[in-house]
Amino acid sequence: MFICTLKFDRKKAAFCIVIIGLILIGIILLAGAHSQKTAASGGVPEPNATVKNEKARVAYLAQCGWTVESPALREESAVIPRSFSSVFEKYNELQKQQGFDLSHYCGMELKLYTYRVLDSGLGDDVLAVLYVYDNCVVGGDVHSTALNGFMCGLRR
Repeated sequence: MFICTLKFDRKKAAFCIVIIGLILIGIILLAGAHSQKTAASGGVPEPNATVKNEKARVAYLAQCGWTVESPALREESAVIPRSFSSVFEKYNELQKQQGFDLSHYCGMELKLYTYRVLDSGLGDDVLAVLYVYDNCVVGGDVHSTALNGFMCGLRR
């Protein structure tokens, strides 16, 4: 049988209380920094947000700063190529800037949802595209179909 005894005095008790207090302050500061980061992003959903239906996809785009016409103009399937061309590599760089990476889905079939953007202020030919795999947003862009159009990330 093994017996262990500890002598605990006021100095040790005060030291333990100070250490516990510092740990709690650290946790509070980390939680505050996280909530400020979330507030700074405007509540924009993170990559891989779950979008199980039309309403959730429209809400996701709204949180990104876009009002879109519902239902989607097109719903289609697309297979991400196993090897990227230089054009697709540049497109994936846009995805990486947003926190997505389509290279994780090489050879896989994704759902593409295309919406007409109503509030772009850049003309009537602006579309938003979401790439969805297993009900999660894995990529997307907003672009103009005009001849001198543009392409940008989902976050406004």
